[in-house]
Amino acid sequence: MPNNSPTLSARQRAGGFTLIELMVTVLVLVILVTMAAPSMSQFIASQRARNAAADLASAVTLTRSEAVNRNATITMTASASSWTGGWTVAAGTTKVRGYGPYDGIAITASGGSSLTVGNDGRPTSGSQTFQVAPSSSAGANTTLCVQVSGTGRVATVNGACT
Repeated sequence: MPNNSPTLSARQRAGGFTLIELMVTVLVLVILVTMAAPSMSQFIASQRARNAAADLASAVTLTRSEAVNRNATITMTASASSWTGGWTVAAGTTKVRGYGPYDGIAITASGGSSLTVGNDGRPTSGSQTFQVAPSSSAGANTTLCVQVSGTGRVATVNGACT
């Protein structure tokens, strides 16, 4: 009786990868990940600075709007006398909102450790700037300046504050 089943060689029946093929693939993957790691740490450092600058701009805008809405003086104060430790927006003793802390960045303010906005939406002490930069050398080329004008307008620009 003839055998009608197709015959397959041992090589055709075996599926998957050989150990050598798997090891070469893993080696290529490790090399690619190793090359991407330094640029990833730079990306993370610059994103931390961008997020902190966005939070600062948002907090100044909130401070302005609360001052106008409440017809009162509102203060944005650095936590623990350092802007890097975060900040609080408060109406007198009532906390409106808190931000931070922020790790891996340095924030330098031109006007000290607080920003006070009057009921007209303008800073009581004039314009102020906040320079935000990564504290490590990983994202050293990402420095942002959050500028608060004397009229209360907020702008975030690339580069150091001048």
